[in-house]
Amino acid sequence: MANVQVTGSIRFSDGSSVPLLNSAMAEGTLTELQTDSGFTTVAQGLGSYAPGKTVVAGLVAAANNASYAYILRQGVILATIPVAADGAVRSGQMPMKNVRLMPGDTIQVMAVTAADREISVYAHCSDGTQQIFAVTPSGAATNTLTSVITGNGLGETLQGKTINEVYVNGPSASETAKISSAGGVVFLDAQGSPIGAAHATVVANNQSAPIAFNTRVALNFALQCVTTS
Repeated sequence: MANVQVTGSIRFSDGSSVPLLNSAMAEGTLTELQTDSGFTTVAQGLGSYAPGKTVVAGLVAAANNASYAYILRQGVILATIPVAADGAVRSGQMPMKNVRLMPGDTIQVMAVTAADREISVYAHCSDGTQQIFAVTPSGAATNTLTSVITGNGLGETLQGKTINEVYVNGPSASETAKISSAGGVVFLDAQGSPIGAAHATVVANNQSAPIAFNTRVALNFALQCVTTS
């Protein structure tokens, strides 16, 4: 793994935007992405830079690949941020959950290598809750995705909520080809029966995009990815 450049931008409801930059982010390590000091005088956390402003759109791009990014407030995911790899950006900033910033809010990013096998899912719920689940498969296995915040599974994390949109951020094309579970992830009920499925986007090649969904989550529901090797 290497230290790579990660860039991004956030757009606010007043029409303004702020560029983001970390010129040496460690791949495979969750790291804060701050404002670009070349334009904001000093590098700052997002909430400290723009307290009171409302986020409406954004994008984060990493040199090789990115698994996920989000705005964090006091240990809770406030809003997920669309991700891409450099050279794979198609739409630029994309709509996000509208959130009013407070001092202390930060952007957290997981930049990964081009060969990394991690697959992550943004789960957006009808009540505004947003959560990220991820797993790094190893060999041929049934892999269960868990919350990147708590380590708990789908049912324990989102019990009683309805998922109405997902992003599935996948690994390289060669690694995605090893995924037999609908080419991405499958949502299972407490009896292990499939209730939803979504293909993964090869983020190294294409900017991730939302997939419409309609799944109500109950206790012991799971989110899995099956790999053949």
